[in-house]
Amino acid sequence: MPLGALDTAAPMKLGKDLRPSSALGPTPGLVERWRGRRGLVLEALGEAWLPWLTARVITLFALGLAKYEVSHFHITNAKAVLESHDGLLGSDAGWYQTIAAHGYGGLPRSAIRFFPLLPLFDRGLSDITSLTVGIASLVITNAASLLVGIGIYVLVRSEFEDTVVARRAVWLIMLAPPAFVFVMGYSEALLVLLAVAFFVNIRRGNWWWAGLFGYLAGTARPIGCLLAVPAVIEVIRSWRTDGGSRWPGKVVAIVASVAGTVTYLGWVSAMYGQGFLEPLKIQQQQAHHGALADPVSTMYHALTNVAHGHHIGDALHVPWIGVAAILIVVAFWRLPLSYGAFALCVVVVALSGSNLDSFERYALSAFPLVMAGATLLRSLRVATVTYVLCGAAMALYAVLAFQGSYVP
Repeated sequence: MPLGALDTAAPMKLGKDLRPSSALGPTPGLVERWRGRRGLVLEALGEAWLPWLTARVITLFALGLAKYEVSHFHITNAKAVLESHDGLLGSDAGWYQTIAAHGYGGLPRSAIRFFPLLPLFDRGLSDITSLTVGIASLVITNAASLLVGIGIYVLVRSEFEDTVVARRAVWLIMLAPPAFVFVMGYSEALLVLLAVAFFVNIRRGNWWWAGLFGYLAGTARPIGCLLAVPAVIEVIRSWRTDGGSRWPGKVVAIVASVAGTVTYLGWVSAMYGQGFLEPLKIQQQQAHHGALADPVSTMYHALTNVAHGHHIGDALHVPWIGVAAILIVVAFWRLPLSYGAFALCVVVVALSGSNLDSFERYALSAFPLVMAGATLLRSLRVATVTYVLCGAAMALYAVLAFQGSYVP
């Protein structure tokens, strides 16, 4: 569908606090609700497939370009050769693939920093279909990415009752510069999918379903446990309408994501005799996320390094920190509080390590940022230019990643 096909839709309805869709109007019957949801999902699929496909074309083009440069320009840098050869299963994707194939036993101790949900899914699909775990991983992450587009569309359309904002949010999440990892065997697509599903359910008061998605998110990546923050906010908000009723489900929704993370940490401790927080401590090594640091100090040192040319790699991250900060403000301004709070927590955690590598990928999990960004794209011309610039930046960062010059 052309980008502007529905730009004649009703004006965007932006508000500080929006009620969940389940609170709007009379409650329809079961059949009507099922038909309405099916129609919305089909509508979302129709809007999501093109940006999803576009992101894959860009990423595969970047991979082909990286391979061409390595082979035809006789680049002998070992990291460049390795990353271009591994392609979509390079960097962290290779770790997930290896864990899925062999488990954590026998691997270096640093492997336990990778949370288990994606490797479990990869191994399960591989066993069922006889696909290699690498192919299974790519199938799962790319399917999850398409579902992210569908989920974002459903969520944004429900919040704003505006198809234009919803469509633009889908394009932004798919063409965000770090979103090439949605095409690779990384766990980000799975985490964002679970986070979106979690928000869909807490905004509608489906606490038990939110608990399920929150628990899974807590086993997908460490930052999945941050979903406890928007859960607390939505539970407090719900007191205005239902008081203290349904408290068991609300408690489950609040603690589920933390419980998922604790489950994995406890399993590692019991199985391998490691300290309970060992996976998180490994992540704090300088080669990974770096030691815990004050986010303000981290940004100050990054700006100082850029100004003095000491660590020019920080120049790739500093502009995106500024973009994230602006979008957090917009999220608090134009989205319900739970969205802005979750985005803020994710970005603060991303900035809490002394190593800024992968900041953009970490910030990608703060999906409310793209919702906030979508509300700023009021004209088709501005939206189209934004998509082109985002796609070009995605291609650039992907080429650098496939040549080992950028850590995704």
